Amino acid sequence: MKRWQGDSIHRRVHEAQEQRLRVSYIRRLFLLGFLTCVGAFLLLWRMFFLQVRRYDYYRTRAQSNRVRIKALVPERGIIYDAKGRALTENILRYQVVVNPSLIKNVTQMLEEFSAILPLSDEEKEGFVKRYQQSRRYEQVVLKHSISEQDYYRLAVRLYQLPGVEIDRYLERYYPYGTLLAHVVGYTNRINSEDLKSLDEAAYRGLNFIGRGGIERQYEDRLRGSPGFQQVETDANGNIVRLLSEQGAYRGQDIYLSIDVDLQRYITEIMQDYRGSCVVLNVEDGSVLALVSLPSYDANLFTNGISKRQYQRLVENPQGPLFHRALKGRYAPGSVIKPVMSLAGYYYGVFDEQTHVFCSGHYTIPESSSKRRFHCWKRSGHGSLDANHALAESCDVYYYSLGYQLGISRIAQYAAHFSLGKQTGIDLPDEGSGIVPTKDWKLTQYEVPWYIGDTINISIGQGFLTTTPLQLAYMTALIARDGKVFTPRLLKQVYDPIEGQFLSVREKDEVAIVPVYQDRHWRLVKKAMENVIHSSYGTGNKMALGLKYRMAGKSGTVQVVSFKNNERIESKNLAAEHQDNAMFIAYAPADAPKIAISVVVERGGGGSSTAGPLARLIADFYLQGAVDV
Repeated sequence: MKRWQGDSIHRRVHEAQEQRLRVSYIRRLFLLGFLTCVGAFLLLWRMFFLQVRRYDYYRTRAQSNRVRIKALVPERGIIYDAKGRALTENILRYQVVVNPSLIKNVTQMLEEFSAILPLSDEEKEGFVKRYQQSRRYEQVVLKHSISEQDYYRLAVRLYQLPGVEIDRYLERYYPYGTLLAHVVGYTNRINSEDLKSLDEAAYRGLNFIGRGGIERQYEDRLRGSPGFQQVETDANGNIVRLLSEQGAYRGQDIYLSIDVDLQRYITEIMQDYRGSCVVLNVEDGSVLALVSLPSYDANLFTNGISKRQYQRLVENPQGPLFHRALKGRYAPGSVIKPVMSLAGYYYGVFDEQTHVFCSGHYTIPESSSKRRFHCWKRSGHGSLDANHALAESCDVYYYSLGYQLGISRIAQYAAHFSLGKQTGIDLPDEGSGIVPTKDWKLTQYEVPWYIGDTINISIGQGFLTTTPLQLAYMTALIARDGKVFTPRLLKQVYDPIEGQFLSVREKDEVAIVPVYQDRHWRLVKKAMENVIHSSYGTGNKMALGLKYRMAGKSGTVQVVSFKNNERIESKNLAAEHQDNAMFIAYAPADAPKIAISVVVERGGGGSSTAGPLARLIADFYLQGAVDV
């Protein structure tokens, strides 16, 4: 009985354990199933999220690994002269470019590339600098203007250089070399300073920008508008196919008023001198010639001039990089006397009948120092009226005139002729010259103005400086009877998008300088004519064989001071101590067409050196070819 009861209890315990195990198993099975279902649901939901909800995002990222944007560089507009001759050209060249996004090790890439095409230290240094400043999606030039032989040598081994490509580009070329370098300017590579201010969209893919001259002045017109290509590439960055394209728009062509024949002729007759010449069209104010000598070859700068070449130009004592016609500051000497005469008439200080006796020197009235200001003619001119004073260039007459005018009125009057300020010509960095005043001297030198300063200014010496362009403008303004204008080089523009020429010359307001008085200006113009055509004029030798009437004024500007005012003869002076030779002229005198200013540094006499040059230039323009 007891044994049976023990077996029964044991059986019930065993059954209870089995029941608990069964329940535990079922619970775990349900939990596992639940977790499996949740996991499957989460997996399906994630798949749905990635493939449906985030489809566009990941599609774009996938495409970006094989699709890139390639900038299309527009062709730069051509610059022409007045007769349609090309002053610039775009020549097809090949260059090696690098895609930064595909370069893992720059140093290794340069070593591998140098094994195929040698690179100079300067080229490597320049590339690394550009590479560090570049955007990852823009190509960086490694080597420009490679030869045809180098092109084929590299092309067959490009597969070894992921990210390196051979690209075509148009190189700017200046067929006239030194002849128009200062006028046209040049283009060269965009640098890090440029990138800080340039419009990224406007210069996308562009490596060159205009520097100086017309290239810089009309950069926006010449540059054009870049386009782009969307291309598919393989793992090495090689283009597989074109997906889409937006074309680049070519820059506008620019036509200038410059006449290459006249520019060349002036350069030839002045080739032995250092100086400048400006020729303006009196009728419309356009610039016919703008010569600065010596000059430089603009082609040196196109792809980046070497340090050695640039240093050689900078250290050249003749200053070939300096644009003398636009920026040169010269004491004008006696060529300022026509304006002084007009000022004397305007303010009623002198009239055409006023006589001044020239004994060969002038002493300031009531001056305690009794300092003598000498005339260029030490023996004196005797008694002179206004006409003879200008034609004979008597300094004493103008000393007396300047003394009575005073520096304030001289400066006020000179401003009407754009002296001491820019003319507004369409070229960058125009110089302004200096027309001094009492305040100007006090600011510059912290010393007061003396009457002797005024005396010097009255004959174009002392603190007074002008540019050759200002002198040509002053001359043209007299020839035009005071009708104001703005010197301009730009004549017209051809727009390839519009397919037609656009007239872009700004019309000057019809205005006459407020100091114009007909009778007074006629008197001065007649006196300028007498400079050349009268027996007493300082430039009368120029009239020999002249087939038209010409008006002008010479200037001989002392560049060194002499002890006790004792003048040393020119033949005894060193070359660098010779006077500057100046001459202004317009012709024909009765119906002016051109105005000329000539400056010859250390050239000696204005009438003997600069005057004959002005005569030859006028002959060439008005009569055609002239034997040099």
